[in-house]
Amino acid sequence: MSSVLRAEGLFRARRNARRRQVLHRRFVRPAVVLAVAVTLAGGVVWAAWSSPLLAVQTVTVKGTSRLSAAEILAAAQVPVGRSLLRVDPGRIRARVAALAAVRAVTVDRDWPHRLVITVTERQPVAAVRIGGAAELVDATGVAFATADPAPPGLLPLVLGAAVPGAGDEDARAALAVWAELPAALRGAVRSIAAPSPSDVTLRLTGRRTVIWGDPGESARKLVVLRALMRERASTYDVSTPDVPVTKP
Repeated sequence: MSSVLRAEGLFRARRNARRRQVLHRRFVRPAVVLAVAVTLAGGVVWAAWSSPLLAVQTVTVKGTSRLSAAEILAAAQVPVGRSLLRVDPGRIRARVAALAAVRAVTVDRDWPHRLVITVTERQPVAAVRIGGAAELVDATGVAFATADPAPPGLLPLVLGAAVPGAGDEDARAALAVWAELPAALRGAVRSIAAPSPSDVTLRLTGRRTVIWGDPGESARKLVVLRALMRERASTYDVSTPDVPVTKP
């Protein structure tokens, strides 16, 4: 009887030992795998974030003609040598967009070592004479560069104040009216005067003048102006389209 009990005890001891081994392998192996995975992931993150494997080595500037690549790079302040993952394209874009001659800009990562800055420059459509030089103004009324002399073919603007500066609103109003004109009428415009944003006047060929007023009600003013211009006159006043006025 005692031998049987000893045999059963030995069997249970061996069975419990096997169970402990199984449990040990079941919990220890995943822990080891997890530890290895975490270590590898940490190494990958370090390599991408801090090592030179993805560091910015080259910055390419595209789309410039008026501005130089050096001017764009000076404004961008790209942290060459920093990982591309740590470079903030939004901040770089904002710094470049602050340049007056820049209308739009994109900043893209080109893995593994390059940053690409693509610039769309403002294009002049009008000029404001200031002394012997001219301030160039784009289609939205933004003054962005000085030229001496002004490039040929630009629309002359006469404003109530200098641009950039107090005359900015005058320029925006003048170019807003310009944008609404049909091609045939736009071709007849020789200059636009805007001593204030609510007092826009078009000087046309043939010594004709259109008093437009503010940029509002453009569609209505155009309908009235077309009707008025069927009759010969020197001045067409559509600033109050419901009460238009002509002068011989």
